[in-house]
This record gives sequence, C-alpha cells and structure tokens, in this order.
Amino acid sequence: LSNVKWWIEEYGFDGFRFDGITSMLYKSHGIGKGYSGGYHEYFGPDADIESHIYLMLANDLIHSILPSAITVGEDVSGMPTLCRPVEDGGFGF
Repeated sequence: LSNVKWWIEEYGFDGFRFDGITSMLYKSHGIGKGYSGGYHEYFGPDADIESHIYLMLANDLIHSILPSAITVGEDVSGMPTLCRPVEDGGFGF
C-alpha cells in the first residue's frame, strides 16, 4: 500500500491498472473454472479474502489521497461488487 501512495505523491500518478486480478481473487487463481454468475462461485471457499481486503484497501487509499484517480481491475470471472464503492461493500474499482 505504501507503493501506491508513493507513486501518487512522488510522480503524480492519477490512476492504476490492476492487471489479472482473477488470479488474486481466488485460491485456485480462477484456473480451469467457468463462472456462471452464482454467488457461491465468487464468495465460496475458493475466495481469497486477504486479496479481497488488499484490493479494497488499495482502492480506498488511492481515492482518499486523490479522489479523481481512476482505478481499473481486469477480471475475467465477472466478480460481483468489483466496481462498487468500498463504502458499499465493493472493491472500489
């Protein structure tokens, strides 16, 4: 998280792209899985909660330092709440 703050303050970054976050969201890294939209696929035992929290904290930090910042999370699973604000229980992208 300190890197995120450093890039904003030191170099004036105004956005971040988090690439391939499907591999972070799930303990299986999403390998060999097909996601059909059932919540049990996204929030079941395969969910990597620590990664979820990291992405929420990173987005919250970015937007608290620079509210106009843009963050992009590239995910192929269709994770619900990915683009909801952190204060609404989402990931904040």
